[in-house]
Amino acid sequence: MILKRKIETNLNEWLNSKYGLLLYGARQVGKTYILNKFINDHFDSHCYINLYDNVDAIITIINAKDLKDFILRLSSISDTILSKGGCIFIDEIQEYYTYLERHKEIEKYFDLLTGIKFIVENNEYRIIYSGSLLRLELSNVISNPVGYVLPLELYPLDFEEFLWSNGVNQDLIDIAKNSFVNKEEVPDYIHNKFIDLFKKYILVGGMPQAVSEFIDRNSFVAVENAHKAIDFFIRADITKYASDNEKLKIKEIYNLIPTELNTMSKRFIVSHIDGHTKNENETLSFTWLNNAGVTIPVYIVDEPTVPLKISSKRNQLKLFHEDVGLLTYLFADSSLKLQLLNGDIDMNYGSIYENVVAELLRTHGFDELYYYNNKKNGEVDFLVEKNGRVLPLEIKSGKNYKRHKALNNILRVENYNINEGYVFHNDNFEKKDNVLYFPIYTIEFLKKR
Repeated sequence: MILKRKIETNLNEWLNSKYGLLLYGARQVGKTYILNKFINDHFDSHCYINLYDNVDAIITIINAKDLKDFILRLSSISDTILSKGGCIFIDEIQEYYTYLERHKEIEKYFDLLTGIKFIVENNEYRIIYSGSLLRLELSNVISNPVGYVLPLELYPLDFEEFLWSNGVNQDLIDIAKNSFVNKEEVPDYIHNKFIDLFKKYILVGGMPQAVSEFIDRNSFVAVENAHKAIDFFIRADITKYASDNEKLKIKEIYNLIPTELNTMSKRFIVSHIDGHTKNENETLSFTWLNNAGVTIPVYIVDEPTVPLKISSKRNQLKLFHEDVGLLTYLFADSSLKLQLLNGDIDMNYGSIYENVVAELLRTHGFDELYYYNNKKNGEVDFLVEKNGRVLPLEIKSGKNYKRHKALNNILRVENYNINEGYVFHNDNFEKKDNVLYFPIYTIEFLKKR
C-alpha cells in the first residue's frame, strides 16, 4: 500500500529551493521509501547509493579528490548515467561517519557534508542524504545547519496519517479538527468512528511496515511480525553503533521501558538498571537512545512556569517508546489487545495513552516535554509551552477522567499564570470552569505552531 505522508509537502517545498536535503529519523520510519518514490516522480535521472554495510562504496567516496571525481566515482558504484538536473541520493550516511570514526588514521577524505556546498554552487545536480541515528553522528548539522542544506526529520505516522491510510475522508478529519479548535463536541458518528480507529492505532502504531500490514492483510499477526522485525533492527543498531562501554546499559534501559511505564508513577528508576551503582551517571545511555530516535524523554520540573526548561531535572524522567505500536508489542499481552478491540474502556491503559500523547506532541513541534510532580500538589502528566504560557495536560484512559486533583491545584495558584488545563479522555468534549475535556484522539490537533 502507498502511504500518504505529510512530509511530502516539505519535499515539494525543497524541490523549489536550491538547498541540499538531509532527511533523518529513526530506523524503519520510511525514509528510503518516500525519497525513492519522490525522486522517481520528479527527476528524469538519479543515482542511488546505499552505504549500509557497503564498505567498498564508502572507501570509493572517501578517496574522491574533488566534486568532479566524486560524481565520477558515484557513477562507477551505481552503474547509472546521471544527466544534468538529476538527483544524487546517498542513503544511510551515518555509515560514512561511523567508518571515519573507527579509522582515525584516515586524515584526508571527501567530506559528504562539505560536498553539499559544492554541489549546490555547481547547480548541475540535486543532492539528498538520508540516514538513521544522525542526531548521534551529525547533531551539530541538524541543530545548526550549514547554509546549503535543509534538514528534515521523519517520524512514524501520526494519527491523521493513520486515518488517511484507513480511507477516512478528509472532511471528517476537518470536522473533528474544527471541533477541537472551536472547543465543542465532535459529532457522535465521527467520535465513535475515531475512538475505534484510535484504539487500533494503539495496537498498530505508526511504523509504515506495520501500518501497511494492517491495511493490506487485516491481520494483527502480520502487524506483530512487523513489530518483531523493527525491534530486531533497533537492538542490532545498539550493538553496532553504541560504544562498547555503553552497549549493555543501553540495551538494559531499552528492555526496561515497558516495565517502568507499567508502574504507578511511570517514572524511570535509574537504580533498576542492571549493574548500576550509586555514583554512576547514566546520562550518556539515555541520550544515545533519545538521539537515535528510539525513546522520548519527559523530564520533571520543580515549577510549572515558563520557561519550563529552567526548573527541569534531567535525572528524573519518564521514558516513552518512539512508537506506541512497538510499546504494545513489547508488553506482549494478547489479552490487553483483545480487550482494547472489544472496547473494554474499564481497563487502565494509562502508560499506553501517555505514550501516544508523547509521540504526537513531539511530532507536532513540542521538542521537549515535561511533567510536574510534588508532594503537596500531586502529579500532572504533561506540561508544554504554547503561546508563551504553560499548558498542563492530563491523560485519562478510564471512566474517572474528572478526577485530577493536581491539575486543579496548579490552576488555583495565581503565580503560575495558567489560564486553563486540558484533559484528554475517551468521551466527547465538555467544559467545566477552566478545565476542558477533549476526546483522546484530538491530541492529534494540538500543535506547537
